[in-house]
Amino acid sequence: MSNILPLSTAEAGASSGLVVRPLRDGLIVVAVVALALVALVAVFLDQGQLLSPALGQIAEKANYIHEFAHDGRHLLGAPCH
Repeated sequence: MSNILPLSTAEAGASSGLVVRPLRDGLIVVAVVALALVALVAVFLDQGQLLSPALGQIAEKANYIHEFAHDGRHLLGAPCH
């Protein structure tokens, strides 16, 4: 039977093929957090402002995002009317 020695942390990471790129990983985290914040604003605070550049004044009257997320707002406990 051969001698089996436990690998150190550095050796285990090198042998598993895991590559850590702090700058790229940090940028991905920042992008995901920013996207999540935009999604939260769209669901909880939007009253037609996000679509108004594309749809004009009708966006505030039709209120598409509000109506799409209406029941989700109530499910999460956010008042909307």
